[in-house]
Amino acid sequence: MTPPTTQLLHPKYRPDIDGLRAIAVMSVVFFHAFPTSLKGGFTGVDVFFVISGFLISTIIFQNLYQGTFSFSEFYIRRVKRIFPALGLVLFFCLLFASFSLLPDELNQLGKHVFAGAGFASNFLLWSESGYFDNSAETKPLLHLWSLGIEEQFYIIWPLLLWAAWKIRLNLFVLTVFLLCSSLVINIWLVYQDPIATFYSPLTRFWELLCGALLAWVSLQHSNSNFSDLFKTQGGAILPWLADPKNKLVISNLCALIGIALLIFGFFFVNKELSFPGYWALVPVIGTVLIISSGPQAWINRKILSHKVLVWIGLISFPLYLWHWPILSFLRIVYFETPPLKFRLFAVIASILLAWITMKFIEKPLRFGTKNPTLKLGVLISSLVVLALSGIIVNNTNFSDSHSLDKLSVKRRGEHAIGSSLAWYQGKEDWLFLGNAHDNIVAKLKLAIKPSEAQLNEVKESFSKFSEAGAKFGIPTVLIIGPNKSSIYPEYLPDGLIPSEIKYSSLFLNMLRGLPSLIVYDPTADLVEAKRTEGILYWKTDTHWNHKGAYLAYAGFSKQLKLPIPDVDFKQGSTYSGHLLETAKLKDFQLHNEDNWDVVWKEKPEWTEQEIPNEKKTTFGASSIVTNENSLTKRYVWVVGDSFTPGLKPYFNASFREVRYIGHWVQKLKDLPGELNKADRKPDLIVVVRVERSF
Repeated sequence: MTPPTTQLLHPKYRPDIDGLRAIAVMSVVFFHAFPTSLKGGFTGVDVFFVISGFLISTIIFQNLYQGTFSFSEFYIRRVKRIFPALGLVLFFCLLFASFSLLPDELNQLGKHVFAGAGFASNFLLWSESGYFDNSAETKPLLHLWSLGIEEQFYIIWPLLLWAAWKIRLNLFVLTVFLLCSSLVINIWLVYQDPIATFYSPLTRFWELLCGALLAWVSLQHSNSNFSDLFKTQGGAILPWLADPKNKLVISNLCALIGIALLIFGFFFVNKELSFPGYWALVPVIGTVLIISSGPQAWINRKILSHKVLVWIGLISFPLYLWHWPILSFLRIVYFETPPLKFRLFAVIASILLAWITMKFIEKPLRFGTKNPTLKLGVLISSLVVLALSGIIVNNTNFSDSHSLDKLSVKRRGEHAIGSSLAWYQGKEDWLFLGNAHDNIVAKLKLAIKPSEAQLNEVKESFSKFSEAGAKFGIPTVLIIGPNKSSIYPEYLPDGLIPSEIKYSSLFLNMLRGLPSLIVYDPTADLVEAKRTEGILYWKTDTHWNHKGAYLAYAGFSKQLKLPIPDVDFKQGSTYSGHLLETAKLKDFQLHNEDNWDVVWKEKPEWTEQEIPNEKKTTFGASSIVTNENSLTKRYVWVVGDSFTPGLKPYFNASFREVRYIGHWVQKLKDLPGELNKADRKPDLIVVVRVERSF
């Protein structure tokens, strides 16, 4: 065995891998800058995963066998590779945020800086995902989720391989076992919990392990010593690849198929598919084939090794780090999707900053020989300081010093009321949802109008499922959940004057023209009822309360001549709605007159059961509710949103069987197909959709 050395052995440099990095990073950059032109560009991240797994595992496998593996040197190299560019980007994000973000946005960014410095962004973003989470475009450090997964792999994988090596476990079998386990979890969980599948390292490690497995196989065929080793650990793998007569032909074919798979993924994989799941195999297999084809394959030698692609590949890491914060801050400042010329400028600026970072920050700190210990200390200390700064920013109240009119960087066309885009306070302790969610304030003032494409998209989706229902003689109904401001405009702040024409009416007037769709908007009924029935919406929430939901359900039932459950109401306890959590208001005055408990004259009994093998949506698993003592024997399908839970008890009491399909965002397009395939057709289809979603 070769005696240990103080230097980790590294694989021979391959310019084609840098070219592959260039394709991966540019696909991600173009997807973020021009999403409609490259719908699957996000799969470039999966290409990075495979490349990282391949290179890191090559180093570990090679040095374990040679007896030269050193944890300290391995992680020092990781620090020098990752920390310079990451620290610089985190610092400038905090700096620019202090001039351009509102208080709650700044608080959230502080939390993201802390998670980014600790390589835990994927877990933080996973925990934040939800119906009222602010949009991805307004999170400048959203892209660090992938870096978190890579770094978690870099921590776990070397330790695991070293321990397995020490106890003489078969490393090939271990790699294959872990790869298959992670892949199976990914494929299974993507239908149960797509958010968790996207962010969890358990469902992503298989992509890096594909690179690790490729590293194992590649080392076998490139080193006679490894060939001897691998014969003792599972036999020779694919010996026909070693035949020089076939190797070049096979390499060219692999590279061609690999590139074809990547191109297919970039243009035909999209966010509406269950990703990662099976679809992640497209970029992963494509990347494995390209790397395995070797530097002598024509595509690798002539295209991927071209000096332009190699140069972009060399700056790919800082380019990935810079591009998204620039695009995100541009989106925040501009208020909506910036014009094409601004996005082009953002891409060019990202490339320039990436080159500057590599030239003047990365190279001196990573490869310079002067004061290596001092440099290492500075890098680690800088990340620790940034992490602590993130905690401080997250926990600081900026309300007094940060508001839209006080920001140094003026934001175009915002509709903030007070100091936040997420919420605002009206009269008499009423809280409302702010403009950060679906441009709700801009819509309220009719400062924006729907495009022809938006109108047609909504019309087409409702036309398809209502026509499918009509084909089987099934009535289809759309129930609108009115915005709280539509029912209680008198509690809006004085400076906020709603438009006389409602934004949603531009959609609803069009939908009322569909002959096979019944539209019920309870706004007029609720406005009339609030005079005698008390408060019908929670003051600190965006939804109707139990009584408001009942009155809306009663109006729907009257329109369809359906029986109405017999209930009464009594004043409930004080209710702390989700807007208090959004606003982070402490010791806020709560009132009990906005909460009602349902009193059933004859309490119905129903059973609910999850539907197996159904993909989970925003509101969890699909379910079937059965009620043997229902008011009608009808079978109903319900697809809805956050206004559905308030109606659910009344659906359950009224109908013999109710199938809750999930959120309309994920399910509305599937309804015609599901209806055609269903052996048992429903008697009624109901869609519940909140007004602000139009």
